[in-house]
Amino acid sequence: MSRGSWYAAMLLSLCAAPLAQAQNREVTGKVVNATTKEAVPYATVSVVGGIQAAQANERGEFRIVVPTSSLTLGARAIGYKRGQVRVTSDQSSVEIALERDILRLEAVLVTGEATGVESKNAAVAVRNLTAERLSTVPAQSAEQALQGKVPGALINMNSGAPGGGGQIQIRGVTTILGNGQPLFVVDGAVISNDQIASGANTITNAAFSSTRANISSNQDNATNRLADLVMGDIESVQVLEGAAASASIYGSRATNGVVIIKTKRGRVGEAQFHVTQRLGTYDAIRLPGSRPFRSQADAYDAAQANIGDTARARTIVDSVYALNPNPFFDYQGRLYGQHDLSYETGLTASGGTQSARYFLSGVGKKDYGTMINTSAQRQALRLNADFDIGSRVTLGVGASVVRSRNDRGISNNDNTFTSPIYALAYTPAILNLAQPDAQGNYPENPFPGGGGTSASNPFQTMAYITNREDIWRQIGSANLRWNAFTTEQHRLELSLIGGVDRFNQDNQVYSPNFLQYEGSDGFLGHAVQGNSNSRFANGSMNAVWTFTPGAGSTKATTSFGLQASDQATNTFRVQARGILPSVTLINQGTITTFQQKTQIRDQALYGQEELLALNERLYVSVGARADRSSANGDQHKFFFFPKAAASYRFLSPIAHIDEVKLRAAVGQSGNRPNYGSRDLVLRFFGRIGGLNGIGVPGQGGDTLGNPNIEPERMTEQEYGLDAKLFDERIALEGTYFNRRITKLLLAAPLPPSEGLNLQIINGGKLESKGWEFGLTANPIRGSERLNDLFRATFYAVRQKVLELPVPRFVVGSSGFGTAFGRSRIAQGASTTAIWGNAPIGPGGARADTIIGDATPDFEMQFSNDLTWKSFSLGVLVDWRKGGEVSDMTQTLFDEGRTSRDYDQPSPDPAIGGTLGSYRYNKWGNGADARVYVQDGSFVKLREVSLTYTLPQQWIGRVFGNGVRSARLTLSGRNLAIWSHYWGMDPEVNNFGNQNVSRFVDLAPYPPNRSFFFGVDVGF
Repeated sequence: MSRGSWYAAMLLSLCAAPLAQAQNREVTGKVVNATTKEAVPYATVSVVGGIQAAQANERGEFRIVVPTSSLTLGARAIGYKRGQVRVTSDQSSVEIALERDILRLEAVLVTGEATGVESKNAAVAVRNLTAERLSTVPAQSAEQALQGKVPGALINMNSGAPGGGGQIQIRGVTTILGNGQPLFVVDGAVISNDQIASGANTITNAAFSSTRANISSNQDNATNRLADLVMGDIESVQVLEGAAASASIYGSRATNGVVIIKTKRGRVGEAQFHVTQRLGTYDAIRLPGSRPFRSQADAYDAAQANIGDTARARTIVDSVYALNPNPFFDYQGRLYGQHDLSYETGLTASGGTQSARYFLSGVGKKDYGTMINTSAQRQALRLNADFDIGSRVTLGVGASVVRSRNDRGISNNDNTFTSPIYALAYTPAILNLAQPDAQGNYPENPFPGGGGTSASNPFQTMAYITNREDIWRQIGSANLRWNAFTTEQHRLELSLIGGVDRFNQDNQVYSPNFLQYEGSDGFLGHAVQGNSNSRFANGSMNAVWTFTPGAGSTKATTSFGLQASDQATNTFRVQARGILPSVTLINQGTITTFQQKTQIRDQALYGQEELLALNERLYVSVGARADRSSANGDQHKFFFFPKAAASYRFLSPIAHIDEVKLRAAVGQSGNRPNYGSRDLVLRFFGRIGGLNGIGVPGQGGDTLGNPNIEPERMTEQEYGLDAKLFDERIALEGTYFNRRITKLLLAAPLPPSEGLNLQIINGGKLESKGWEFGLTANPIRGSERLNDLFRATFYAVRQKVLELPVPRFVVGSSGFGTAFGRSRIAQGASTTAIWGNAPIGPGGARADTIIGDATPDFEMQFSNDLTWKSFSLGVLVDWRKGGEVSDMTQTLFDEGRTSRDYDQPSPDPAIGGTLGSYRYNKWGNGADARVYVQDGSFVKLREVSLTYTLPQQWIGRVFGNGVRSARLTLSGRNLAIWSHYWGMDPEVNNFGNQNVSRFVDLAPYPPNRSFFFGVDVGF
């Protein structure tokens, strides 16, 4: 039957009532492991080419209603290859044997809103992670769990503060002024990963203002909202890195990659319960340390340098040494020495019938930070339910509610000496600042800025300040599918998919009026009340037509659909200065307010054709998507994003090579403009000549919007080769990608007659190209359940500004000027180059030039999972080579003359008598920024886990028949860091999530390692 005549037949069949009911029969069976013959639980069994499907129970048993004719049953289960068995018309019972998919080569890759393809046929690089790889070692957030496991992605945590806070950047820089983070989708619901500042800038004044009018800043060390996800609920994570993988699905929002998260679903069978209890602790590592003074004279020298008053410095030092000839107090060890027991308790329930299944989970978790009075708490509930409504309709729904409450303390840059590491850098460790007197009063810190209100005692500060965020979040999703028409060759499926993500973030910042630093701005006592409401909603209508002619060696899948989304946020803050003692309300004192509201609506339509032919050797896909958005200058104009991809598998081309696959893909994706970039005049921006000033939020008050603004556009080519060798004991992957990003969002200078300085325009071109390699090996497949799985990955990317139609410019929030290095966008230069002062000749001449690059030379990861009988040992090592960091933390300690290695021998006594003075003098107040721009190479022992599964006979003997399984786990994260970098952690960033610049280390919350013991019991 031709496709044209099939359309007519399809429409007729949908409009007419069925004339007769087909005769059916029931087939029972069992799904087993092909090697051990043990049951494979919860496999999905379906009629190949039909609509009938069923799920096996925990014993691998299934029942399925099928037509009376002869047919083929297929079975699929996580961790196994797809299996098939022929069932004759008189056969009523079968056994389906599945082989283990040790190398995970048959996982399904998402190719469309409602379509997928097995990874063995995929025409793009596959990044698919299972729950086991993500949750064996506890993580503070999803980003941390993904570290070291996604080739092509640079994943950094911004600091070691509890509650998480990190950034994922896929295949390099894709924008300068636009949104630079991936799109996150949970069960079809697009979710927010916003990072909303707390208002801690009110205390730190990090974004300096002489009037202290800046309530918050991107230096507040905020948490991004991906941290709200519960890792125990996640079934799998798939990362779509390239434009060809995501263009037709997410179009103008796919340039930065897409992270697709699927949560666990219910299983057929009687109710089963699973309890998880984890107990552990966090330990600060690589603290910067303090200088142990060799003599009283050295201590006086440091004290005088910080206090500035010679007589006062002498008095303090003499009084200290009169009582103790070798005074030294480990400030950092005391302040970051909290080791309270962290815990996580989780309970899941799962069960159901073929027609209705459920998954229910609840979790309570609290992680204590290493700094006193800091912690992160999370409580969550989730319910997922799936229903088969008759033989043709399925409905899947999911809902979760999460509460996150984080007390993160103070860290990062400041201009008030309130950030602990910052203050301690200027505090010689000779006074006991940690011990309050009998009345609870802490001693004054006399050193930073000369003491008084210019300084702080970090122990007092952290004992009394509040910097809390309290989040309530709800995520819901629904997936309704209707098998509208099915024959031996044709199948039409219609679906509705949608989701909602809503959260309320409440921020409370309070600094009592009796703290040492209070009054430095003329006000005693500060408070901030912040609130942010976010609502994301998205939905799609989809149609998928599958055409399987002949014997099934060819399959064509046509899909098309409509999508819509709405995103709205409303953020406001109220700051009160000069408040009553112990009164935290913000309706007092001198009040400053802030509010920002945004709303973006998107609409799209897409179409895609996929062909799987030549006995699943050839795969071809072409597709296109048209997007329009209220963020664009022309809200009604559709922008077109096409893609095409193909792969071909050569089966057993030569001895010992099982398969070689060649693949190629090209696609375009977009990055829509920021909210407000299209608006000429949007908000009040101060007073100018007694009148209201105007500006565009997020772009600076002197920037004009553009009514003709368009999405940025990325064109990406991807080429790859995948191979399986030696009876699938080894899998190799090689991928080359080349990205060209055009129509960049840039700020162009305006003539003075315009009254404003800049306007947002489209222009310029970036290039990002690189290599990704992967090796997966299964060298040991022995008897007695001995198995070893080794993985190694390699990633390198090079980035460049090819065209720039505006004068070169410094990227905002990318550093602290030429003295320390910052990002500058210049044609012909690396996008992530670090620019700063460097000497260019005799006489003190210097130039603002490239002194480093934040992008690593390469990244490699190595993991090994060894299983022997009931034991499993997993190890993950992360190696990053190159990538410079501006170590401003070291600058602070050298300037305060308190760095741990200050007294080591100087390379050149003519410049400085000790190592610390040599560095500081060579830096010369910023004359040579290269001194503190350092190599950030490291090797990290990311994860270690040892698991023991109790034998079934032990379980029955100890717990009885009510307990199905029990497992014990010892695990650790970030157990060791090997690096020549002076600072604590070369992965941190003072400015939080940034598109271009992630290289500023300035008094962060220290990194930590964790140790956990876990018990998992199934009932």
